[in-house]
Amino acid sequence: MPLHPPRPVWRVAASLLPLAFLVACGGDDDVPAVPKRSAGLVGAAPVVTTDAAGRQTVAVSVMTQDGVKTLRTPALATDAATAVQTALAAGNLVDWIPSASATDTVEVAADPAQTFNVILSKGSSTAAQFDLAKYGPEVSPRNQVPGPMVAAGWVYGKYGASITVGDGRIVTADMAGRAYATPIKRYEETYTVAPDVKVFNVNTADYAKSAVSDVASIPVTADYDYRTTARQAAYLLFDRNYLDAAQARVVAIWYFTPQSTADGKPVWDVPTQSPLLADKGTDPVSGQRFVSINATGVTAAPYTRSTEPFEMVKDTMYYVGDNEVASYILKADMGTASTADDKVIKIDAGWANSGYQYWKNLELVGIDPRSVTDLWLTHAHGDHYGTAVEQLRMMDNAGKTLTLWGSREDVVGITADQQANPWSIAATLPASESVIRNRTTAFYEYDKWYDYGNVQIMVIWSPGHTTGATNMLFKVKNPADGKFYTFGYHGGYGVNGLETPTATNGWRRLAWQHGFSYLQNNIDADFVSPQHTNQYPIVEVFQALKAYNRDPANAARPLTMLDAMGSRVYDSPTVNGVRLQTEFANQLEKRRAVISYKATDAAVSSRRSIETSGPFKPGRENGLVSVSATLLDGGKIVQGFVGAQNKNPAIPLLANGIVIPTDSYIDDASGYFVQVKIDVKDPAYKGYLPEGYVQFSPGMNASITYRGGPIETTNTEKATYRPPEYLRTQRLASLADAQKVLATLAKGKNVTLSLTPASEIVVPADVSQTFR
Repeated sequence: MPLHPPRPVWRVAASLLPLAFLVACGGDDDVPAVPKRSAGLVGAAPVVTTDAAGRQTVAVSVMTQDGVKTLRTPALATDAATAVQTALAAGNLVDWIPSASATDTVEVAADPAQTFNVILSKGSSTAAQFDLAKYGPEVSPRNQVPGPMVAAGWVYGKYGASITVGDGRIVTADMAGRAYATPIKRYEETYTVAPDVKVFNVNTADYAKSAVSDVASIPVTADYDYRTTARQAAYLLFDRNYLDAAQARVVAIWYFTPQSTADGKPVWDVPTQSPLLADKGTDPVSGQRFVSINATGVTAAPYTRSTEPFEMVKDTMYYVGDNEVASYILKADMGTASTADDKVIKIDAGWANSGYQYWKNLELVGIDPRSVTDLWLTHAHGDHYGTAVEQLRMMDNAGKTLTLWGSREDVVGITADQQANPWSIAATLPASESVIRNRTTAFYEYDKWYDYGNVQIMVIWSPGHTTGATNMLFKVKNPADGKFYTFGYHGGYGVNGLETPTATNGWRRLAWQHGFSYLQNNIDADFVSPQHTNQYPIVEVFQALKAYNRDPANAARPLTMLDAMGSRVYDSPTVNGVRLQTEFANQLEKRRAVISYKATDAAVSSRRSIETSGPFKPGRENGLVSVSATLLDGGKIVQGFVGAQNKNPAIPLLANGIVIPTDSYIDDASGYFVQVKIDVKDPAYKGYLPEGYVQFSPGMNASITYRGGPIETTNTEKATYRPPEYLRTQRLASLADAQKVLATLAKGKNVTLSLTPASEIVVPADVSQTFR
C-alpha cells in the first residue's frame, strides 16, 4: 500500500474552483446556507444493494466526528454505483457532501467518482504518513471556502487538552559536533483538542476490530531515539480551515493498531553515506559505522531524507528540498511599483509522500507554500513531480492560481525535433498522471531567457534521462552587490535506464552524451544547483557552512552560501590566471564519462559504455579516417572528473572537498580532452539515429534494431544538412598536450581528422597533428 493514495486522488477541475472567495473569519460557519463537506475514515468495504429496477445503492461504514455512521447514496445506475466505490477502500480518509434531505445520505457528484474524495489512505500499511495541519492534504472546499485542516504523523505527547504529532526527526548537534541548546525537531506540532473530540482505535490488520476510543487510550511514542521502531501513527481532523489555524481544534482522531514502524536506522541532515559522517563513529544497533549505513528509501520512510532549508542568494534563491532530491525557490521581483507581476517560482516537486517536508521548509524560510505562483518541472519522473498534484490541490482549495510548467516532450511526446524532423516518440509522463497532464498549461520555449527582473531562467532541452528532460540556467541578482550570478541545473543526470544499449534507449544514450558536451562548451555557470544531492554536495556545503558560522571564533566573519560554494574546481590547474574547470563543467564531466568510457564496463558489470557497446553514429561503426570538417568554435579544454567537489579550505569541513561515493571510480583528474563544436563532412550521419537502424554492439555481442530519435537535432541552431556536433579528442595525458592541440584550432578553420567508432577524435603520436 503506498504511503499516500495512488494519484490522482483528487479530480476536481480547476475551473470549478473560483480564484477568489468570500470569507469573514475564515471558517465554514460563515456560509451556513450550504452544508460543509464532512470527513471520516472508511471502516469497511462498501455494501451494494440492487432494487427491482436494477438500480444500486452504495452503503459504507465511516468513522466520523459525529460517531460511526453508515452513509448511503441514492439509487444509482450500475456504472455510477461502481464509480462511487473507487474511493471507498477501508482505511481511506474521505470527504463528501451530505444530502440536504438526510445527513446519512450523500450527495452524488455530477461525476460519480468524485462523490467521495480521498484525503489520505492508510489501508493495511504500517509505514509512515505525515501531513502538516496548515499545509498539504485537507478536506475539499465547499461553497468557495477551503475545507477543514487534516494532520498526520506519530503521536509524541498528550498534555491536558493538547496532542503533539511529528515525524520523529530530531537533530541535537551540527556537523562539527557542537550541540544545539534546543534540539531541532523537523516536523512536530502541538494541537488543541476539542472537549467532544471523537477518537477511534483503527485496526488496520482487521478493520472489523476497530473500536470507539478516547484520548486517554491513545498510546504515545516512547521517545525520539532512532532505535525506537514502534511508533504510534494517527490522523487528525480539525474544525477549521487553514485561514483560522490558530483557533482550530482537533475534532476527530484515528489512531492505528498495530503501530507503525520506523526502520531503526540513524538519519542525518546530510545524505546517506556522506563523507561528513566519517567521524561520527559506529551505530550501536547494527555495529556498522554510521557513514556506511544506507538509510531506508524515502518512499517507505520519508523522514530519513529530511533536511533544513537554506538561503543561497539573499532574499531571492532558496534550497527547500530534502537531503536526496533538490527543490529550489526563486523569488522574482520585476522591479515595478506593483507586485502583481512578481513571481514565486518553485523548481521541481520532489517525492510524493514528502510534501510535508517541502511545505515546512518553505515556511521555515518565510515563504507561504500557497504564495507559489509557478511550478517548473524538469522531467517526468516521480521524485521530481511527486507533490505537484498535492500542491495544485492545496492551491485550488485556497482559490489561488498555480501555473504548472513542463516540457512538451515529456507531457505530450516528441512529434518533431528542432530541425523539423518528424518523430512519434511517446511521452515519459505516465498516462495515469492525468491531473499533471491536464494541468500543464505552460510548455517551455527552449534556449531563450525568461526575464523576471532579478531572476532569469533559460531552459535547454536535453533528452536522455527522459524524452523531455531539461537543463536550466538561473541568473539570480545578488542584492548585496547588484551582480547577476548564474547557477547551472542539470535536470536529467541519472544513468537509470541507460546502463546498456537497448532498442528503445539507443538514441537517448547518444543524445544524453551530446547534452553534457553541449553544456560544457556553451555554458560558464558560476555555481552548481544540483538536482540530486548525490550529484553535487549542496547539502554538505550548507551544513559545513553552518558549522563554520556557529564556531564562536568565526562570529566576526560569518560567510554566506555564495562564499561557501565553489565556482571553479580548487585543484584544477590555472591557465592565464584562472582555474581551468568550473564546478558545473566538472559535475557534467562525471556523467559524461560514465556513459562514454570503457571504465564503466570495468567498474560496474551492469553497465556498457558507448565506447565499447554503442550505439555508434550511423556510418561510423568502423570509425572514419581522414574526413574533412569545419571548426565552428575555437575549442575548449575539459579536465577529467575531479572527485573532490567544492573544495574550500576557508571552511574546515570542506577543506578536502566532498567525494561523493556514487561512481567515484570515474575520478580522472590527470586526464584532459579538447572538445570542439564541429561540422564533420560525413554524408551518412545527419544528427539523429534513424528509425529501425540495425547495428552490431560488440559489448553486448548482439545486433540491435534501434528505435529512432533526435541527437544533435535537439538544439535550436539550424543547419542546411546536419546540425553541429560537439566532439572531443581521445584522452590526453597532460594539460600541456591539450594546450598543444588547442593551439591548432580556430573558428572557421577547415581541417582533416579521424574518428573512432564512438566518434572520439583520434589523437596521433604527434598531438599537434590531431587536427590537420
